[in-house]
Amino acid sequence: MEGSTRAASCEGRVFLPAIARYVVAASAALLLLAPAVDAVVPSAAPKTLSRFHDPVIVSTGTLTGLPDRRTASWRLYANEAGRLIPIPFQFDARDRHGDVVVDGATEFTFDDNDELVFMAKDTGAQAGADLWPDDCDAVLELEVEDPLHGGRGWAYLLHFRDPPSAAVREPYVVLDRAASQARSAFYEVDYAAGRDFYTGMRITPAAGGNGVNFMRRTRMSGVPTLHLFFTDVALQFTEQNSIVVVQGVRNGAVRAIRRVRLSVDLGRLFPDLPNGTAYTFHYFSSDVTPTRFGVPWLALKTLRDFCFANVIDFDPQALPTRYWDGANPDGIAWSERDGAHIETAADHDWWVHSGAAGTVLHAFVIPPEWLHWGIVRGTVFRDGGAIGNGDTAAHAPDCLSAEATYAAGYSLLHMTNLREARSYDMLQSDVVLRKSYQPGDEEEPMAMLRAPLRTEVHRLR
Repeated sequence: MEGSTRAASCEGRVFLPAIARYVVAASAALLLLAPAVDAVVPSAAPKTLSRFHDPVIVSTGTLTGLPDRRTASWRLYANEAGRLIPIPFQFDARDRHGDVVVDGATEFTFDDNDELVFMAKDTGAQAGADLWPDDCDAVLELEVEDPLHGGRGWAYLLHFRDPPSAAVREPYVVLDRAASQARSAFYEVDYAAGRDFYTGMRITPAAGGNGVNFMRRTRMSGVPTLHLFFTDVALQFTEQNSIVVVQGVRNGAVRAIRRVRLSVDLGRLFPDLPNGTAYTFHYFSSDVTPTRFGVPWLALKTLRDFCFANVIDFDPQALPTRYWDGANPDGIAWSERDGAHIETAADHDWWVHSGAAGTVLHAFVIPPEWLHWGIVRGTVFRDGGAIGNGDTAAHAPDCLSAEATYAAGYSLLHMTNLREARSYDMLQSDVVLRKSYQPGDEEEPMAMLRAPLRTEVHRLR
C-alpha cells in the first residue's frame, strides 16, 4: 500500500513564473514577496518521538476537505534525511455500530467512522513543501505527539489521481485463520481451535527470545457463588467454557484483526451469562484485546462471591525465568525458592516475565468505576503447584485447576462490589520487550495505555 516517491517539486511551478514577472520590478517588491513565500514553507523540525510499540490510530472523521475518499488513492510517507520514504499503513472500516469490518474488501471508500493506522516508530522529521511530488494534489500532515515527554514525529498522507505502485513489503503481522496462528518478526502465538485462549507463544531471536514455546496455555477460571432458590449455588467456568464464533479476520500492512462473538457457558440456569464481542489486534510487537461484555441484572442481584483468575500456565522448559509486577517490583523467581514475600492483594495493571525464552509484559485494564468501587487486580503466582509463599493464599483466592503448576497472572478481588448491571469495557495486552527486563522497562509499553499518543491533522495542500 506504499508508493515510490517522485522527486520533482510542485512548489517551483507555482512560484517561479511569479518571481520572473517581478525581476524587472523594484527590489522593494521582491522584499514584499519574500515573506509570503516563507509563510507557506515551514522550517522542518527533527523527529523527537521515541515510542516504539505504539500504533497511531487516526479517525477518518478528522480527514476533511479531501479530493476523494477512495483508500486506493492515498499513500503515506515519512521524511528521512530530506527524502519522502513510503511507510506501512492501512485503512480499516467500521460499520454503523462501530464494529471493525472483517473479511471485507481491501480497498474501499472511507467515511467518518473508519480508521487510518500506522506505527509511531515509522514517523519521521517534519517535511517542507519542496518534497511534494508533482502529481500529488492533496497533502495532509499528521503530527504525532507524546503527551508524557513532548516528543513529536510526522507522517504525510498524499493523494494521487493516478497513484504510484505500492511497494512490495511483508506485512508486520499475519493472522493465519486456517492454522489459528498469528506471526510477526517478534513472536508467534497459537489459538486453541474454536476457543479464545492461547495454546502457545514463542519469542523470536530477533526480539531477544530463543524461539521455544514458553506456555502450555493461557487459563481462565471463575467460580461465581449465587443465591438461588433460598440457597447459595457455586458455578464454575474455565477457558474451556468459552464459546467462540470467529466472525472474521482482517490482515493489513500494519495490524491483523481477529473478531469473535464470545460467551461463557454457565449451564442452563444462565443461558445469557456473560457475552460480548471480542477483538484481538495483532501488531508487530504486541497484541491488544479489548472486550465488552454484559453483566445481567439477575447475576448482579444474586452474586454472593466470585473467585476469578486469568493466568499463563508456563511450560517447565521455559524455566528459569523471573516475575515482576507493579505490586512486586523486586521480582520473584520460579523454582529458586528465594523466599520472597509475594504481595497478592495490591492492585496493579502490569506484570512481566523474563528469561531465555524472551521477555513479555502483560497489561490488564479494568473500568475506572471498578477501581472506585474497590475492585482489585491481584497477583496469582504458582511455583510448582503452590500459590505464593507464607500467608498469601489467604489473600488471593486460587480457583485454578491443579494442572497449572507454574503459572502467573491476575485475580479479580471484591467483585461483589459491582453496583450496576450493564456492559463494561476491559482490555488486555501482551507486549514483547527486546531485552531482559530491568525495573522501569515497563514505562514505555505502559505509556500506550496510560498516555495514548495525540495526533493533529494539518491540511498543507
